[in-house]
Amino acid sequence: MPSYPKNYPFYGWMPKPLGIIILLFFFLPILTVGGVYSVNSTEMMSGLGIISEHIQFANFVTSIGMAAFAPFLYQLVCVRREKMMCIVGFAFMYIFSYICAKTDSVFLLALCSLLTGFLRMVLMMVNLFTLIWYAGGMEATRNITPGLEPKDTAGWNKLDIERCVSQPAVYLFFMILGQSGTALTAWLSFEYEWKYVYYFMMGILLISILLLFITMPNYKFPGRFPINFRKFGNVTAFCISLTCLTYVLVYGKVLDWYDDESIRWATAVSILFAGIFLYMDVTRRSPYVLLDAFKLRTIRMGALLYLLLMVINSSAMFVNVFAGVGMHLDNLQNASLGNWCMVGYAIGAVIAMVLGGKGLHFKYLFAMGFFFLSLSAVFMYFEVQTAGVYERLKYAVIIRAIGMMILYALTAAYANQRMPFKYLSTWICIMLTVRMVVGPSIGGAIYTNVLQERQQHYITRYAQNVDLLNPDASTSFLGTVQGMKYQGKSETEARNMAAISTKGRIQVQATLSALKEMAGWTIYGGLICMIFVLVVPYPKGSSSNLVVLLLL
Repeated sequence: MPSYPKNYPFYGWMPKPLGIIILLFFFLPILTVGGVYSVNSTEMMSGLGIISEHIQFANFVTSIGMAAFAPFLYQLVCVRREKMMCIVGFAFMYIFSYICAKTDSVFLLALCSLLTGFLRMVLMMVNLFTLIWYAGGMEATRNITPGLEPKDTAGWNKLDIERCVSQPAVYLFFMILGQSGTALTAWLSFEYEWKYVYYFMMGILLISILLLFITMPNYKFPGRFPINFRKFGNVTAFCISLTCLTYVLVYGKVLDWYDDESIRWATAVSILFAGIFLYMDVTRRSPYVLLDAFKLRTIRMGALLYLLLMVINSSAMFVNVFAGVGMHLDNLQNASLGNWCMVGYAIGAVIAMVLGGKGLHFKYLFAMGFFFLSLSAVFMYFEVQTAGVYERLKYAVIIRAIGMMILYALTAAYANQRMPFKYLSTWICIMLTVRMVVGPSIGGAIYTNVLQERQQHYITRYAQNVDLLNPDASTSFLGTVQGMKYQGKSETEARNMAAISTKGRIQVQATLSALKEMAGWTIYGGLICMIFVLVVPYPKGSSSNLVVLLLL
């Protein structure tokens, strides 16, 4: 275990309460600074002339960078140089934010997002472990150090109960802080130009660097730096393979899948570098990930649960699409609606802590999580209509967030049962890859493609009933024509504008019908997942370690 100077990482004159506040403040740039911000995607698209898929792709690439950090977890958190690592990390994040604010290159956006994601995970873990030590006097690294696992069943069971109680609380803290950052960026992008989001974050980074210089001395790390840089070959292959896979899933719809040459090339490159990654991992003495971790049933099941969760959770688009198409809400109103998820997170965390602390079997907790996801889809099924009420949509957001929090917080707890600590970093890499890249990419591809297909279906269906022989359609069309003529439009202009208006109404109605149909299928999907988690066999006994998966 590492040793600490007195009052580490601060100077001796620093009061402990103020030191805790400063360490908590550092999470603000860590959790909010990113390569791109989804809440200002509309402004970025108009300002840069790019499509929404570019923004979505850059967001996924950020997650790939976060997953790429995982195998370095233990080595980096044991480097007790909070000041040095945070200054270097914040400085690079400042540079990346500046590039994102100035560039019009999608490639640079993606590259900066990848590197920012890696830095976010490094700083998040380093700051978390430092905060745990400084605030609570607990050396959290002992819970990830191979060889320090509990020696008996009672020890594992104790840790399992502790994790089920504390993990949702820690998840709640970080998810609320992250959502607060999202709300802030939404307000900045709405009130000012979208670039001001980057400038504000750059200001936060400069304040953080200034605090580091003022409050912390420079501690030297004894011995050699623990990272084996040969692993960065594996990192490169890992990132290229996942990035190409994500490219296929994100751009498949707009590029017509394998009719496009770039999709075919991306698929081939993804498979090629996946093979290179596996070869390098198997043949090297110091593997990037431990592939035999997949022998653990809990890890396989945990990855599957996260995949199911993130695919079903992609139904969150229902609220955004309905609010935008059906109610014509702006980005700020849409983002404000998303803030209600914090209420759902709080409720879900309380449920997970209370029932998990009482030792309720994981299968019932997982079934409860999928039940809430299904219930949210039920709400949207009946709410999607031309006379929908904006204030009512918050209930769908809250209900979905409850289920998401339960599954988010406890799936990692389940997957980590009786797991040797040597597999911890590998599991985190698997978890982040499935939870933040593969699952959302697949879910997004499914939902967006199905939505597009069903929209076209309903447009064709409704358009067949719209002609001047239909009394209602004729009355509406001729009324619009007369209104345009009263405004001074010519007969041709009036008829063209009436036709555009009719087309718009058909498109809105088709979108709402497609959303309602997809909500119905999501209900069935959630119920199937409920049945699955109830009937699948679970290993006898359960337990956990305590700290790292509190966050992840």
